[in-house]
Amino acid sequence: MKWAATIVSLGLIASNVIAAPLESEAKDDLNLFNLKISAPNNPELDGRYLSQEGSDVGLYEGDPSPIRVYKTSSQKKGRNQLHTYPIGIVDHALGLVGPPDFMTLTDMINPARVKPKDGEVAVWDTFVISHDRLTNDGRGAWLAFPAAESSWRIKWSDGSAFTTEDYMPVEVLMEKEGEGRYNM
Repeated sequence: MKWAATIVSLGLIASNVIAAPLESEAKDDLNLFNLKISAPNNPELDGRYLSQEGSDVGLYEGDPSPIRVYKTSSQKKGRNQLHTYPIGIVDHALGLVGPPDFMTLTDMINPARVKPKDGEVAVWDTFVISHDRLTNDGRGAWLAFPAAESSWRIKWSDGSAFTTEDYMPVEVLMEKEGEGRYNM
């Protein structure tokens, strides 16, 4: 019986030590960002934050909670990846999916494993951040297209695609939201 008490007390000590944050973890905070729309010519869109419904990223009626992201460096020089926060077991990253000249901003699950349809691309590691402005590979522009129930879908166009004329040109801004923590 004496050995059982010893094992239980050692177990309690070990569980407290394992659960305690390491000094290195405390220093590895993440800089979190909200993605904000700048559209000075359209007060309906200007200053609103991007959020998501399912895998769709855009502007939605009632302004649900803004999507929060943290950036990591891409293997492509000078490019970034934007991963969603909180961090879970499955990797979520913002990406662009669709024809190469006209892609939709999307939440991608395990982006490295995404296989786009024929004639489409799926990129998540080509974002450029300059002066708090987000672009894709530096070429093209963000466009907001009206969708159902006063929502707007955000797309990236390189300027060569044919589109309807009901879009609004917008900029996507990275606004510092605070700090998060890695799950270790």
